[in-house]
Amino acid sequence: MRTNSDQSMWFDPGVVQAVGEAIPTWLAVVIVLLSYLGSVYLIAPAMIAAYWRARELVAPWLGAIVGCYALMSITKSIHSVSRPAVDPPVGPDAFPAVLVPAYEHAALISTSSFPSGHALAATIVAGVIVYDLPVGTRTRRAVVGAAFVGWVGFTRIALGVHYPGDVVGGVAYGLAFLALYVGVRRWTETRAGDASFVADPTDRVRLRLDAPTGSFALGLVFAIGALAVSGSRNAHIVFGAAVGGLVAWTFAPTIAARIRETAAERVIPVVAVGVVLVTWFVAELGIGNNVFIVAWSALFLAMVVLVPWVSGGLRTRSVARTPQPSD
Repeated sequence: MRTNSDQSMWFDPGVVQAVGEAIPTWLAVVIVLLSYLGSVYLIAPAMIAAYWRARELVAPWLGAIVGCYALMSITKSIHSVSRPAVDPPVGPDAFPAVLVPAYEHAALISTSSFPSGHALAATIVAGVIVYDLPVGTRTRRAVVGAAFVGWVGFTRIALGVHYPGDVVGGVAYGLAFLALYVGVRRWTETRAGDASFVADPTDRVRLRLDAPTGSFALGLVFAIGALAVSGSRNAHIVFGAAVGGLVAWTFAPTIAARIRETAAERVIPVVAVGVVLVTWFVAELGIGNNVFIVAWSALFLAMVVLVPWVSGGLRTRSVARTPQPSD
């Protein structure tokens, strides 16, 4: 049970209002734009681009992102906290007309407040990058990641759309998910080196036991949970994406071998880009029923996964994860 002191500290609209009032208009405009660092509108295309650039490194992250938004769907359904009843520190008149929709997406939100989806997503994105990215040491990456998450969380409070408690809750949920993700990663990395667990490469039915497979499987588990708990359109989206990603990753080597040096090598990447672009309209305009959205989401992530496998142009750079020093 929340005490009065807890409520005043973590879920007090007066605190949110005070933060917003302390921010000058020019900074509020910057905050609106940079708050997208924790938004699916930036995270999804950035992850796709990164995966097409460095398949082996980024593939496990795709499953983590699916799990992230499945967890978001679950938590938004089980918690019922209204948004702070405060005005944002800047209005739409501070933006050119072309950026007003971006302002509305960032600052005018009516969904459940707890936990902060931006903070949750930023935590998971930062976490997978800290775990894998072969740049610097893991400790230094963790410091940068923590600053990134802190900034995203601050932007949500500053814009008046979240309480401090929402941000803390989002970070906590994100860290809990990362603990499971790292556990699955370590399990698959250990078992992948055991000959008794390696599938016969000629066997087209068994799953390949590798980090991306484990990550997609984890995302699928959370997506099934989202369907059971929420049943929302977003839950159906992540469920379809989890199925499509897992199936595509499993059969990608076979598909790539079959279509090598055929016209399909050139056609599939073009079709994939088209599917990615259409998906934005499907999601944004609410097109289709739940059956359609599951099928389309499965097609979407399947095409994303297949592109670097079948495209000779994108096969040229594959950055594998290497053990990282902690200091």
